[in-house]
Amino acid sequence: MPDWLLWLLPVPLATAAAVAWAAWTSRTRGPGSPEESVQQHERFRQAMAAPVRPPGERRRR
Repeated sequence: MPDWLLWLLPVPLATAAAVAWAAWTSRTRGPGSPEESVQQHERFRQAMAAPVRPPGERRRR
């Protein structure tokens, strides 16, 4: 196999991987259960309401 072909081989492989990833992430998903969705939203809401340390404040031991 020529050296130039080995050197250029990652380009089409990376392109094919990007196309596959984009196709996989944009697939249509079925409807989820409403109870699970509400529970996940509640977990998200609680995580967003949690206090956060100001930047630059050192953690005390």
